[in-house]
Amino acid sequence: MTSVPPPRSGAATDSPPGRVVGTGKPSLRAILSAAGDPANRSQPVTIEQIDRSRPFVPEEYTHLFYTSIYGSLSDQQRLRYNQLFGVRINEFIMMLERDVLERVLLPLRSHRAVASNPELRACLDTMIEDERRHYAGFADLNRRCLPEVFVDGRDRYFTELSAPQRMLFWMLGRIARTLAFPLYSLMALEESSMAMARRMIHDPASPTLGALEPHFVAVHREHMKDEARHVQIQAHLIDACLTRAGKVSRWSNSRLFKTMLSGLTTVGRSGSGARVLRHLVREHPELAPREPEMVDAIAGLGDDPAYQRSLFNRTVMPRAFAVFDRTPEFDDLPTYMVGYDRQ
Repeated sequence: MTSVPPPRSGAATDSPPGRVVGTGKPSLRAILSAAGDPANRSQPVTIEQIDRSRPFVPEEYTHLFYTSIYGSLSDQQRLRYNQLFGVRINEFIMMLERDVLERVLLPLRSHRAVASNPELRACLDTMIEDERRHYAGFADLNRRCLPEVFVDGRDRYFTELSAPQRMLFWMLGRIARTLAFPLYSLMALEESSMAMARRMIHDPASPTLGALEPHFVAVHREHMKDEARHVQIQAHLIDACLTRAGKVSRWSNSRLFKTMLSGLTTVGRSGSGARVLRHLVREHPELAPREPEMVDAIAGLGDDPAYQRSLFNRTVMPRAFAVFDRTPEFDDLPTYMVGYDRQ
């Protein structure tokens, strides 16, 4: 059995050599101009046949990588876990682009600061259009990876929302015109997806599982083209809807964001990560006796500093962290976000 390197602090956040991720914010006019250039927009990826002998994502982007259990799995078990988790990552991006799109971004079109700024509204409209295309592209990739699961129009499996989660997104939509705090997390998470795409492009292999599946790399490469502009748009939206708001509104938005972080940094026993493990056990019944142990291990990641720093840190999220730095209401953010080093 191939040995597995121990988890590295911030492993999922390393930027490729020679690539400096800036924190500047281009003008809205420049962003719109870039959106009109096909070279700066994602293109459809023709998917022929998925190579199931290859991993789908870098190992350090999976939950079990940060546990002692990972090294005890066989190569075949680790490979299949990686592939299933890669589909889960795609679904998580889809969840952001469908649920946040419908419940947060669309209502923001009527926000006073957006409705009064034609260029900002035009940028928001291009982002909404892009996100709909991304959703369809990731759904197509997942159907080709797990055709036995995604049938009869189904496009979500690991990240299907529970009734309480659907209610939460409904509530976010109801208050988005006045409390747009999800923009903070949306910006950070989209920067994180860009960091993973850069990692896949510049180092398209994993330490123990070999070269990444090329279609997976291609889809995430194309996705990154649009996300670079989206993060810039989100910076403008945050300035318009949050930074320039009144004192009470700024305090309310910052408090709600910090409360929301617990849902992003906690790995539950019934969440999407646990669903990946349960599907893995169905395909590898020999792991059934270890299922409770594996679920407990990932549930413990809420207290694991290395894993927590891999989620939020300045290398992965330079623009989001720059926004956090200049927000006075985030003086205590390190208490809620382990990887945040206030500057």
